[in-house]
Amino acid sequence: MNDPLARLSATPLTRRRFLQGSGLVGISAFLAACVGGGASGTPATSGPPAASPTAPPTPTPAPTGTPKVVGKTLHFANWTAYIDLAGKAGEAGGYAPGSSPTLEGFKKKYSVDVDYQEKIDANPSFIATIQPALNNGLATGWDLIVLTDSFAAQLIGKGWIEALDHANTPNAVQNLRAPLKGVSWDPDNNYHFPWQSGMTGVGYSAKALSDAKLAVPTKIADLWNIPSNKVTFLEEARDTFGLTLLKLGIDPNPDTVTTDDLQKVHDAIQPLVDAGLRFTGNSYLQDFGQKKVWAAMVWSGDLASSGEPDDKFVFPEEGTMIWTDNMLIPKGAANKYAAELMMDYVYDPKIAAQIADYVYYVSPVEGAAEAMKTLDPSLLTNPLVFPPADVIAKQKNFQFLKPEIEQKMNELFGQLAGA
Repeated sequence: MNDPLARLSATPLTRRRFLQGSGLVGISAFLAACVGGGASGTPATSGPPAASPTAPPTPTPAPTGTPKVVGKTLHFANWTAYIDLAGKAGEAGGYAPGSSPTLEGFKKKYSVDVDYQEKIDANPSFIATIQPALNNGLATGWDLIVLTDSFAAQLIGKGWIEALDHANTPNAVQNLRAPLKGVSWDPDNNYHFPWQSGMTGVGYSAKALSDAKLAVPTKIADLWNIPSNKVTFLEEARDTFGLTLLKLGIDPNPDTVTTDDLQKVHDAIQPLVDAGLRFTGNSYLQDFGQKKVWAAMVWSGDLASSGEPDDKFVFPEEGTMIWTDNMLIPKGAANKYAAELMMDYVYDPKIAAQIADYVYYVSPVEGAAEAMKTLDPSLLTNPLVFPPADVIAKQKNFQFLKPEIEQKMNELFGQLAGA
């Protein structure tokens, strides 16, 4: 093969492929119970709610189109383990320049360099790095960023995100899956397109727990039975509080959760913090790799795509949190047109399938499942990528909170995290 893209794409059975298969062993019983005759062929996750009365209003889009000029470099900030990789980087699960077939294909098609960096570990900490510039009307240095539902909505509501020229994103307009359309904070996708959807559940190291003679977790509540200095919860307060509400038997519905409910969550977690529990973002992957962590609240695709052979993800019996991460162009981006072209490029069903085949998250692209039949048909029965009905039935969305609930949650989480 003389084509470097073909060499990148033609990846044989690697260490990562082995990890993917072994990472699913922990949910084999779940698959047998839930998947039955097979997947429907279309990702069924519900995504963010279609309406949210507490979401910020959508600003009026800019009236003028985007100049059709591709700058020299697209500066793209994303989360760890969130793009397809090949070769040594694919086996290791960490991006290195030249290692992503998707990015290399984009660079070749549009003759533009891509400065891709795994800079986002948690929404609040990343936003803190760009907020001073945005507050002062300055460029952030990024052309494309990826943020979770409510955080994306907040930045749109503040006028900090560029309006999109849909003439440059025809694939995205046409191929966005129906459940992700019409969100109240950007109903016409004037400012965002989803990157991937995922779930928050429980991860664990089978070897570490076996060596410690501890049972593997099947519930969120089981995290309370593991030494707290070997457990991490998430810096994303919505995930940590949402899962703990489920553990307590409280429905994490933003419309019904009370400040008293949040206090119960705080009081349930505080003893774990006192005994050594830590809060992390994507860095839990390193903690698992170094055996500093035996179990954790984790995001659904990470351990399958970038974990060790004995690291497992489980859909806890109480349920999971559901969320969508979204592509946004920060105000003042130097290469807005290239960012729009990237949005459009990843909404090609073949490219979307290529990404999903590595990251093990739920693709927002209509037609990705059909493309997956050719690329990797085994993934069609993988509940991380194509969640079955029983998983969907237990998904909860704890994104758009009433102001008093948001304030109380942040206050209580700050107490727990020592902020």
